[in-house]
Amino acid sequence: MGFNPFRRWTTESGAGKADRDSRISAPEARVYYPKPNAELDAQWTALRNPGSGRKTPSREAQALLAQLPAGLLEQTARDFPHLIEKFAACWPSPISMRKVFDELTFETRVARQGFPLAVLTELTELRQRYENAPPR
Repeated sequence: MGFNPFRRWTTESGAGKADRDSRISAPEARVYYPKPNAELDAQWTALRNPGSGRKTPSREAQALLAQLPAGLLEQTARDFPHLIEKFAACWPSPISMRKVFDELTFETRVARQGFPLAVLTELTELRQRYENAPPR
């Protein structure tokens, strides 16, 4: 059996206890949680949900929703209004729309939650309709 530097530490009673206690009680080892701040929480929510601050969709977004079949993007418009704005801005350009669809449906970022099934279904149907539509 070879030399094991940890053998003595593990066999002595209370070995390492003083070291462990000093690490636990060291001030730099404590975790300090910030106090709740409603204003900062609201700012963070607005950053995470870019469309949440907009009360009404833009004219372009309203025009896009009007030309689509009724209810096609209902859940998406309710939960992710910023996507409707993005679709409206990119709608005339097939290359831009293809890029937007790919960004939304293929995971390119780590720790992404993904969309609820209803929204994903609407996005898939919208993509099929867009790609099968006559050229713009």
